[in-house]
Amino acid sequence: MSCHLIYPISFYWHFKAPNAEEFIDAVENCHEPIDNDKFRWGKECVIDRVPLKWESWMNIVTPSLHVVAEQMNRIFGFVMYDPWINYYKRGYFQEVHDHAMQDLAMVFFANSGEGFSKFCFTDRYSTSLRTEVKKLVGYQNIRGITYEAGDVIIFPGHLMHMVTPHQSDVVRKSFACNIQLKDVCKPEDA
Repeated sequence: MSCHLIYPISFYWHFKAPNAEEFIDAVENCHEPIDNDKFRWGKECVIDRVPLKWESWMNIVTPSLHVVAEQMNRIFGFVMYDPWINYYKRGYFQEVHDHAMQDLAMVFFANSGEGFSKFCFTDRYSTSLRTEVKKLVGYQNIRGITYEAGDVIIFPGHLMHMVTPHQSDVVRKSFACNIQLKDVCKPEDA
């Protein structure tokens, strides 16, 4: 006998970006100014953000989306929205939130280290289970992701996620964007 998931809608891809060094260099060499006022989100967090032009980042993002397409044996087009860079100084954090209006969200970690803040998923349905059932199945409401410089995670926009307070004097840098998928199909159906 085993426990069966009925609707496995909480998933993510995590891998080293195929162009990790190029991606790191692009984030490190970004000279666009911090402009937190350009963002309509993040009023409950402490973070510095740099808005980016999607046209300048499309060729850097595309190889990671090709990895997902290949792994899923699918082909698809996509539109990238609202790319930005996050800077986390000591004590900076990102509140629990989602990107519910987007198909996918993507985060690329340009650096990592001791005391770096954690990227975590949280379960929006955690209050649906009583405490004793949670104990029975070993339920955890927060799942931290272990990452290294050059890693990328891609996940459905509806997943709740957060970044814990940064505990290092080295500024944590990440790139993020939203993705809308178009014309998803199997290669043989294209």
